[in-house]
Amino acid sequence: MLLGLAAKWSETRTVLVILGSMLALQIYGAWRTGITIDEPSHLLSAYLYWRGADRLPPADVPPLMKIVSGWAPNLFPLPLPADLGHEGDTRHEWHASAAITAKLPADTLRRIFFLARLPMLLFPLLTAWLIWLWGKEIFSPATAAALVFLFAFEPTALAHGSLLKNDLAATFGYLFFWYRVWLYWKQPSWKTAAWIGIATLVACMAKLSMLILLALGPSVILLRRITDMKSGFRVVAVSLVLALAIPYAGAIAAYQFEMQWVQESYIDILASHPKIPKSFATVANLFRIIPVPSNLWRGTVSLLFANTSPATVYMNGKAWPTGHPLYFLVALAVKMPVALQVLLGAGLALLVVRLFLGRLEVADWFWILPGFLYIFMASQSQLQLGVRLILPALPFGLLLAGVAVEWLRQGRRKYLLAGLLAMAAVESLRVFPHGIAFFNLWARGPSNGLRYLADSNLDWGQGLRDLERYVKANNIRHFRLAYFGADNPRNYFDADLMETVPPPWSDAWVKGTQLAVKPGIYAVSATLLPGHYFRPEYRRYFSAFWNRNPVAKVGYSIYVYRID
Repeated sequence: MLLGLAAKWSETRTVLVILGSMLALQIYGAWRTGITIDEPSHLLSAYLYWRGADRLPPADVPPLMKIVSGWAPNLFPLPLPADLGHEGDTRHEWHASAAITAKLPADTLRRIFFLARLPMLLFPLLTAWLIWLWGKEIFSPATAAALVFLFAFEPTALAHGSLLKNDLAATFGYLFFWYRVWLYWKQPSWKTAAWIGIATLVACMAKLSMLILLALGPSVILLRRITDMKSGFRVVAVSLVLALAIPYAGAIAAYQFEMQWVQESYIDILASHPKIPKSFATVANLFRIIPVPSNLWRGTVSLLFANTSPATVYMNGKAWPTGHPLYFLVALAVKMPVALQVLLGAGLALLVVRLFLGRLEVADWFWILPGFLYIFMASQSQLQLGVRLILPALPFGLLLAGVAVEWLRQGRRKYLLAGLLAMAAVESLRVFPHGIAFFNLWARGPSNGLRYLADSNLDWGQGLRDLERYVKANNIRHFRLAYFGADNPRNYFDADLMETVPPPWSDAWVKGTQLAVKPGIYAVSATLLPGHYFRPEYRRYFSAFWNRNPVAKVGYSIYVYRID
């Protein structure tokens, strides 16, 4: 017994060391990484939330991130109108947030964003701890510890977990939900159903795409009743009520009790709109009877329109006007560490063997399928801005890899496992702290990333701090900058040093459909180079650089060219 306790303590201590290492890396990443494109709007909404004034459109980010981080910007006097966020305010969150980076000095901005990012590190820690708990129940503690190690050094999670973003909060919420569903299936009761309700609330308050869980939770409860008629009708009825009432009541509180009833005429408009699913309009009739949080309603409708509106994405050297159904699979092929790909492939193969041997239980499907489900749902959307959008599938990929890890722990195979774990860490750390731009060995690293993908896979506006260091280190006296992002270049470079090259967002900003380059040094954000965000006539605006080799790829996100 004492030996068993010692072994458990040793494994727990190992996991704590891994978590401590991950936390240290992410704290450094939170300080070191530049401001990304959507962080100012998140900062603004979190700031307004803590003041009871979070009413600006598009309202598509639910409250969890704001609850956790909103205290930080309220420590500083932000240059914002006093009436911002009043009842009926129609000023757009993105436009209003531009004042934050435009008017505050660089040092102040850095402190604000660092403090606002710090509480977000809670979600990677919770996700890793839940992987540890669930992994121990499915596999051995040693295998669970290996899965925590793989998560801690997964470059996309490591990088985006350091930002003021909801990707890791959603990852935790999605994992938490399915863990609780798994436990309910094993032991159905009103208590385990209540935990499904709590997990649903956490997930939905992290990301609006998680609202689908409101249907999946009760569906599992009903399915369990069908497969096991021992559960009494009363228990099932109470379980269903708890699975729905807890997230509803919790959402009311999280949205600060600002409610509305949806008008029948508005539902009729949605029902007749070709881009809105008929099922949504049908369910929306419920909110003619019971009130819904105002921002939850507005944000959900906004998200539905955004998911069905054409959005050009860049993939494999081409611009795809309406996205591509294989976008996320391509992203996984070039963005997932090779060692994890090997373990995932081996785990899937071993699972197929188990399936044919009849060694899988029904409950096992609750950790086998959710990752595939999330990737499938994300692939139906036209919002394909980076592999970070499918981070909620990552823990389930790790659990699938756990099947291979458990097998490799036996005999001499453990040396191969040790090599794969070391390879995963080295492949990630070799690009740290530039994990946003991570590309794996198959893709030949982040320097070759633009051949495959752009956007938040490579350059999400985070590179100005790195460019400042590069300009100083190379004693550059003058250069031209074409920047993609929400940071303020004037906080880093004065007018004598930097000349702005406006991207062709507007006809008034440019003089032709292609940039006429002059002799000198140009720094161009990688996401601008393919031209996929521009109108078709401007797609070749930066083509003067396409066949030139940059003299540097600063932080892998800003390409520097010397034109003679």
